[in-house]
Amino acid sequence: MGGARFKLDVEVQNRKIDRLYAMAKRDQWNLDDRREHFFPPDRDGIDLNEWLGVDDDVRIAAARCFSSFYYGEHGAKVISAQLTNMMPTNESSKFMATQVMDEARHVEVFEGILGFIDKIHPMNPFLNAFLGDISRVRHVGSKLIGMNLLVEGLALSSFRMILREMKAGANVSPRGYRAIGEPIESIIRDESRHVGFGVVILPELLQRIPRRVKAEMRLRQLAWLGLLYGSVKYHQEDQEKMGLDYVKLLSDVIEDHERRIEDCQGDALVSTERMKSLVPTMDRLVDRFLRKERA
Repeated sequence: MGGARFKLDVEVQNRKIDRLYAMAKRDQWNLDDRREHFFPPDRDGIDLNEWLGVDDDVRIAAARCFSSFYYGEHGAKVISAQLTNMMPTNESSKFMATQVMDEARHVEVFEGILGFIDKIHPMNPFLNAFLGDISRVRHVGSKLIGMNLLVEGLALSSFRMILREMKAGANVSPRGYRAIGEPIESIIRDESRHVGFGVVILPELLQRIPRRVKAEMRLRQLAWLGLLYGSVKYHQEDQEKMGLDYVKLLSDVIEDHERRIEDCQGDALVSTERMKSLVPTMDRLVDRFLRKERA
């Protein structure tokens, strides 16, 4: 990725990104200020399932799903730190530095949620491959697409669906919503800002790249979309126990990504129509993998 970039023009090149940086500074928050509100400090004598308003199956299923969010936030922290040094302007580099702090806070939030409801479960192999490949990519445009559109887009769609179901009273108590829903509400505000940054900066970056690089980027995105699909489907049973519909979640991810493609106006971005054409093949591959893993 080259050496560190210490000399960037202090003149603002993109006012929208500068505003996003100002918003990121303004909206920083500290979990320590809210920890006792979210999670009771004295858990002795608490019947956890009754407190949350769930049974064992739902609680453990949630812990497995939320463990993927935990690893996703860890990956986002690492990749955002890489991007900080790859940004072309001073204001975009400063914004990415705030994203690193956001992701560190999100890791801390899921440590708190998982430590309260159960434990951190192992990482699913599709997510591991997805984040690992994004972290190894050297092209700034590809890394931004993977991080700020796909990873953050998946997180946003997942979090919004979870909150919709919880607010609808789907098998969770008001105290359970306070311990899980309210922290996720705070994270969503950060994630929306991260996606917004990608949509603002990518059009200019994508205009400058040669045709050969665009073709390589499209192929990589297809692989990433397949891994993203695998990561969601891997937790299908857990999602169903939580009252979530993994098909609807994938539909939300696809629709949201399509809107971002239109916003970016980037011909290097892969249309989600291509992803839809991959679904039957991915279904077979993931089902075969899960049968082998659970045999």
